[in-house]
Amino acid sequence: MGVEILDHGTRVLTAPGATFGTDALLLARFAQPRRNERALDLCSGCGIVSLVWHDRGHRGPCTALELQPEGSALLAAAVEEQQLTHIIPVCADLRT
Repeated sequence: MGVEILDHGTRVLTAPGATFGTDALLLARFAQPRRNERALDLCSGCGIVSLVWHDRGHRGPCTALELQPEGSALLAAAVEEQQLTHIIPVCADLRT
């Protein structure tokens, strides 16, 4: 397992097959919700978008939906480790 540290100290957990690239960082910055807005991170993977939002000041409720258990588990571990109670990882299929 790997760890990436964002600009303001938020930790992102990664693993082979559950990483992120530049596109995810660009998306997170482009779609930044206001501080207390409700947010939804679809296809969240390891949670990079949700965690960038948090790192940039978002504190509203955020649901991070991911189909793959490995990615969702990484976000769940990062959320628990950092006590980010406003981010809710959900491992499920959007169609259900």
